[in-house]
Amino acid sequence: AANSLVISEWMNWLKTEIGFDGWRFDFVKGYAPSITKVYMENTSPDFAVGEKWDSLSYGPDGKPDANQDGHRGALKDWVQAAGGAVAAFDFTTKGILQAAVQGELWRLKDSNGKPPGFIGILPQNAVTFIDNHDTGSTQRLWPFPSDKVMQGYES
Repeated sequence: AANSLVISEWMNWLKTEIGFDGWRFDFVKGYAPSITKVYMENTSPDFAVGEKWDSLSYGPDGKPDANQDGHRGALKDWVQAAGGAVAAFDFTTKGILQAAVQGELWRLKDSNGKPPGFIGILPQNAVTFIDNHDTGSTQRLWPFPSDKVMQGYES
């Protein structure tokens, strides 16, 4: 509890003295959502987003399964356990888009006709993206097809 207080005080100093207005919580699988909740409650940022990157479900063909409810549900569970005010990077949508732009546009709707990613179940907390420093850029752990980036933004 003492460490949380010290970190919260430092975060508030970053807001008031330096001008920060939000937070990016990295690798949130490495600590309990209750920690994020404490920081959110004690600092009241204008915006905050967490990086919860899990693997999608894949079929035997190596492509994402049509149903990614478990993946996006895990993002929803994390957001709710973290207090509900923090957003999450929509890794579900990123993975689905990567397959969809390869000629599989049917993937862009779930069985209810909604977007199949996290944005389809909790849009106010979903931060969509094509690539970031982990997935693309220099690390290239899960890069979006370079010739399809503009199509990904249009989708």
